[in-house]
Amino acid sequence: MIKKIIVFIIESVFCFFMMLMPDINIFCTEDSDDIFQCASNADYIMYADRNTGNISIENRKTGYIWSSVPDSEQTDISGGIISSNIIKYGIPEKYSVNNVLRSGTDDCEISVEQITDGVRVNYNYKKTGFEFPVEYILESNRMRARLKVNQIRETNPENKAMEISILPDFGSASDNEDGYFVIPDGSGAIIRFNSSKGETADSYSQLVYGRDITAVPAKNSTVTKQIYLPVYGIVKQDNAMLVIAEKGDANSYISASVSGQSGSGYNKCGFTFVLRGSDTYYMSGKNSSKVTIIEDGEIDSGDIELLYYPIYGKNPDYIDVAECYRNYLLNEKNIPVRTEKNKSDIYINVYGGVRKKKTVMGIPVASEYPVTKYSEVIEMLQELKSNGINDIVLSYNNWTDDGIENKIDTSAVPSEILGGKPDFRRLLDFMQENKIGFYPVADNNIFTSGNGYNSLRDTCIRISGAYSRIVSYDLAYGIPDKLSGNMSLLSPECYDRTYQKITGNYPANDISGICTGTLTSSLYGDYGKRKISRNDAENIITENLVQMSEQLDILADSANAYVLPYVSHITDVPLGSGRFDIFDEDIPFYQIVMHGIIPYSSTPVNADSDPELFMLKSVSAGSLLNYDMIYSETGELKDTEFDILYYADYRNWIDSASVYNNLKILYDTVADSTITGYNVENSVAVTEYSDGTEVEVDFENRTVKFGKSGNMSTVYKGK
Repeated sequence: MIKKIIVFIIESVFCFFMMLMPDINIFCTEDSDDIFQCASNADYIMYADRNTGNISIENRKTGYIWSSVPDSEQTDISGGIISSNIIKYGIPEKYSVNNVLRSGTDDCEISVEQITDGVRVNYNYKKTGFEFPVEYILESNRMRARLKVNQIRETNPENKAMEISILPDFGSASDNEDGYFVIPDGSGAIIRFNSSKGETADSYSQLVYGRDITAVPAKNSTVTKQIYLPVYGIVKQDNAMLVIAEKGDANSYISASVSGQSGSGYNKCGFTFVLRGSDTYYMSGKNSSKVTIIEDGEIDSGDIELLYYPIYGKNPDYIDVAECYRNYLLNEKNIPVRTEKNKSDIYINVYGGVRKKKTVMGIPVASEYPVTKYSEVIEMLQELKSNGINDIVLSYNNWTDDGIENKIDTSAVPSEILGGKPDFRRLLDFMQENKIGFYPVADNNIFTSGNGYNSLRDTCIRISGAYSRIVSYDLAYGIPDKLSGNMSLLSPECYDRTYQKITGNYPANDISGICTGTLTSSLYGDYGKRKISRNDAENIITENLVQMSEQLDILADSANAYVLPYVSHITDVPLGSGRFDIFDEDIPFYQIVMHGIIPYSSTPVNADSDPELFMLKSVSAGSLLNYDMIYSETGELKDTEFDILYYADYRNWIDSASVYNNLKILYDTVADSTITGYNVENSVAVTEYSDGTEVEVDFENRTVKFGKSGNMSTVYKGK
């Protein structure tokens, strides 16, 4: 053993000196040891294990090693297997979906092959009939793990691959290490290593970009926050790691657990990629007769690529992880910077018309009812301006008859009940004269038949073969409300013709902006004959946004990562996480990534039970303010789809919105700056910006101060 170590050291030193020679690319591939150096550059060395396929990255400057196994052993301290991949497969004939295979066991044969800048590891599960290669490549400042799904071979027709985890244990921490995982759930959250919650809380597991709503749950889903960014972070000792799902993100989910959970003595976090979906239905409507159907056909989930960015320095934290991802978005994804110095807006959501039932000769009839007419929008804006609020971005929901009736809305024809074309023209002129950003809403994912769209032909099909209907749930019991009509889910196949019409009709009617509603945050497939996966749907959405953004400014009502290059504003950015029991702390991770790139706002301030506290949280996260507003008395909304807007009468919020004037100097000052620090101690949050500005929010005393260190001024003091 000592001889092997000496040989390894000598050959490593030889490789190091050879790399100093400028025109020579050298790999140490003839080592007698099982672990060999397979790639290197000025900053990192990558090692591979010939027997297990395990991968390690060593930082040349610090000597720190990130590894796919937590230590030199191949089993963790509780006896669980440490793996470089995990396969979950199903047996359709048996309706079985929870069969698991792990590399690192006798069931998996592994071979390692040298390639340029890395290795290709072939995994062969002969007994169950799965074989595939994964490439691990060292790049200038990161490692890439790559799997082409068309190279997954399924030699046993009885078994179908459903999910795969690549390097699920990479960067895992033992039960004596300090640190945490950064989870992009909602605004973001931290899971600290070795917390006592390992004994009481469930492990974390959530789909990136939210659940696929094509599958209609038998009961209303638990309210959670969405993952908008396909990343997670690891922070431990003087090192951190950003992991990005660059490909396969549409079909991925993030899982995390602490020591003591899932039979493991380690703290783990990683991506799992769905290769085939499944759907559940109940025979004869009985819960005891549950049948799970596996998606048939070839794997169509898209290739998988993971990027691993080591981060080191003095006490790196989630700020450094967010900065690394921000740089990736700017430099790799070419997201244009939309923010401007000394420019900040307040966001107003206005609601136009709604269908309302009334009795005609004793017969209930649903008809269109105006909630906020075009002339009333002008009146509201004039009142806001008279209170000093000038920089406004306004979105207008249900402003056409098609929008009011929940039909596919592409024509940009103003509704007669809201004032028709003359009043809409006056509204457009007012917007232009006062330089108000105007974004009429066309939310077309959920629809009823009409305008050339049919609820049978153009609706998504579930994996089970049933039509996907959007169900209204009983508020008390969470079960489908049989008295409410269901609507249909528009197939992504229809996006091209839908948004091409919008791209033509909006500019033709002098409309320069649009809010596409849930298009920028909802991702789902169509699993009938069209066979559109979530990955396919993501590509269709981005292709349409490319074309739309050439003609229109786009306001995103929440934004998944893949839409960021095409949007000018983002609203409804959450201020917290889904508050899973395993979480230890909420952080504004999304905001830290985005501040100084694209202007964003919080969810509506007035929708919260404590609007002032919510406003303070918005300020501390750098989120601009957002309000829902209607002109009609809220009592008129009873028994309509707008009855949730009971709080939105604009007359009650003019004074509150005027608080924006006090905060505007703060928002303007940091508008184009990035967030470089965020710390909460007791009830005081301090946010630091790249221009040296600090914002101090005292939640207990409800005050806001800002300025340069030692020269802070109060810009808000609560009642």
